[in-house]
Amino acid sequence: MVIASVVVLADLAQLVVGLIAAVTCLFAARGRTGVSRHWRHLAAGGLLIWSLTRLWVSEPPGILSDLGFLVLPACMLVGLLAAAHTRPRPVPTSPRRDQLALIIDSVLITGSLLALIWSFCDDVAADWFVAYPIVDLVLVTMVVLLLTTRPDSPAGRRPLVLIGAAILAFGTGDTLRLLGTGPAWLEITGHLLGPVFIALAALNPARPVVAGPDTTLLEHPWLHLLLPYGPVVVVGGLLVAQTIGGEPLTASQAYLGWFGLALVVTRQMLTIMDNTVLLGRIAEAQQRLHHQAYHDPLTGLANRALFRERLGLALEANQSRGAPVAVLFADLDDFKLINDTFGHAMGDRVLTAVGERMRSCVRSQDLVARLGGDEFAVVLGFGFETAQAPRRRRGRFRPRRYVLSAAGVRVHDGMDRRVSAGRVTAELPYPVWVAEAEAIGQRMLAELREPYQIDGRSVGVGVSVGLVAAEPGDRLSADILLRRADAAMYAVKRRGKGALVTYAGPRDSAPNADLPQLLAGALSDGGSPAEAGFQVYYQPIVRLSDSTTVAVEALARWTDPVAGPVHPDVFVTMAERTGLVAAIDDFVLDQACADAAQLAAVFGRPIDIHVNVSAGRLGQQGLQEAVSAALERHGVPPSRLIVEITETLRIPDLPRAAAVLNSLRALGVRIALDDFGSGYNALAQLHSMPVDIVKLDSTLTDVDAEPDRAGALCRSVLAICAELGIAVVAEGLETVERSSGMAALGCPLGQGYLFGPPVPLNRLSPTP
Repeated sequence: MVIASVVVLADLAQLVVGLIAAVTCLFAARGRTGVSRHWRHLAAGGLLIWSLTRLWVSEPPGILSDLGFLVLPACMLVGLLAAAHTRPRPVPTSPRRDQLALIIDSVLITGSLLALIWSFCDDVAADWFVAYPIVDLVLVTMVVLLLTTRPDSPAGRRPLVLIGAAILAFGTGDTLRLLGTGPAWLEITGHLLGPVFIALAALNPARPVVAGPDTTLLEHPWLHLLLPYGPVVVVGGLLVAQTIGGEPLTASQAYLGWFGLALVVTRQMLTIMDNTVLLGRIAEAQQRLHHQAYHDPLTGLANRALFRERLGLALEANQSRGAPVAVLFADLDDFKLINDTFGHAMGDRVLTAVGERMRSCVRSQDLVARLGGDEFAVVLGFGFETAQAPRRRRGRFRPRRYVLSAAGVRVHDGMDRRVSAGRVTAELPYPVWVAEAEAIGQRMLAELREPYQIDGRSVGVGVSVGLVAAEPGDRLSADILLRRADAAMYAVKRRGKGALVTYAGPRDSAPNADLPQLLAGALSDGGSPAEAGFQVYYQPIVRLSDSTTVAVEALARWTDPVAGPVHPDVFVTMAERTGLVAAIDDFVLDQACADAAQLAAVFGRPIDIHVNVSAGRLGQQGLQEAVSAALERHGVPPSRLIVEITETLRIPDLPRAAAVLNSLRALGVRIALDDFGSGYNALAQLHSMPVDIVKLDSTLTDVDAEPDRAGALCRSVLAICAELGIAVVAEGLETVERSSGMAALGCPLGQGYLFGPPVPLNRLSPTP
């Protein structure tokens, strides 16, 4: 009677504790989402059924009582599998395969331990009670695997540790109940502590977001692979030793062995699947990294690295089997205005659209690349397809091709003329592949000029293109070829933008024949530009009323010992791009001041001297010091010097430029604005900068060709300059009609080949 009362009280206590734990889990689930909420609901349901089962427990227990006690472990199993899905792993894998592998590992370890136990304990009862501790052992093993192979923060481990303690408490009570030995209070305590630990786990606060797996576990990634097989190897060794000792395996051991073997094979198949998926992901990641390393992230075009690699391969083919290769270098004109006007997001979309149009203009064997900013380049390969010669119809106009060369701009009409000592010594057919390269460049130029329709706005952007071709047999590096294409492109900028120029400099394949390198050597620190072939030529500026020379313009000329005469547009372009233009400006300034006395002797009186200075220097230090030093060194009155601002580059800071020019005027030097009406020079400069003289570009002075239109423009500019007290010089006067027309419009001064070309000082004549 006393024992029955104790059993009833124990069942009642377990009922109450289980119901309280179930209610605690439901309460803790409020305000949570996802797996954190689901496992608490599962725990509450399992505890509720486990508690209610205590109401109809009997001796011996019935089938409903046995199944009721297994509901809670089943709920805990589902909850642990869900937790495995959310916890980070050292090696990412499929969630379903990961859960299946966790079950197999737990069963393998549990089965190995059971086989080990049965090897020493043959009198274990085989009834329904044995299922309870076995299930508890599987769940405890699963918790241990999660804690050891799934790195997490301490806050994330705490609820799992409490769940493991709860399952261990249940397992202790179930084992004592199975064996029928041990103190009764220990069995009851285990069944009471189990719900308490589950309730404590449910009340645990939400774990913080894990920034990454635990690095200490990541140092041993083999742990989650070898841990399940340790007990299997130990048990297998004992069974083999037992068999060798003459003790045969029992039926249960044999069945358990085959079952374990099937689990090991299944586990290995899952590992192979995981490895296959992982290798696929690694291959995809390598492809993405390779694409990112060789492609521009904005436009998807090739980047500078891939461009140089492809250009290097093309040059190898050029040198080994004579395959021709060409490079197009394109730079968008005034692209900064688009960013400043519409924002950088619109600028990025324009760059993307430019890249798409460029790809549509080239062939399959060509490579389009974005080198950075608004600079693009194309490698034109001719080694895979044979270019077909264009058919020419008799009587049709043959387009001219303008080619930038060391001697200037040559005009091709289908024949490539080789000049020696001023005479044509040979005529060769213009290479078909060069003509095709130019056709691709012109097609690209025309396509990029079309406006871009973006978000209902029509956005227009110009482009300047330089072309350089490596003929079969040329031994050029990728750097040399790219620099020449860049120089050709920048020559377009100087001539007004929006065109294509082909570089056709010296064909000497030696590295010393490369003009950019020659220019850098000629203007390097410590060297003398005069010794490297630089000279100063003078061109007269006359009064149109009586053709009297009132001033001369000092102009740089370069004759390299290797490359020969180099056109000013070529070397000035390269100097501006490489930051060497200040050396040319200072050389011309110093030489002009040194020649001031001889110029006065030639013309019989002191004469004004115009010296060009790049607009890019107005934002730098040293211009005022260089001018002051040259005037003082040669004793030239500052009033005789006119500094001409050649604005081939946009002045980034007009207030700073105006301050520099005001400091020059404070010395007594006058300021002239060169090439007014072209490039960046505009009426706004007359207002922003202190200017004494304006030199009209030749595009505005062609009053003989377009008298009405050009005359109207010139009259307007002359009127504005007269109101501002600015003198005007008309450039590009090559005919008497043009000179007379400008004089009739009221222009006081003129300059051009009509009055004399630029010549050295010893050939300068006082009479034009």
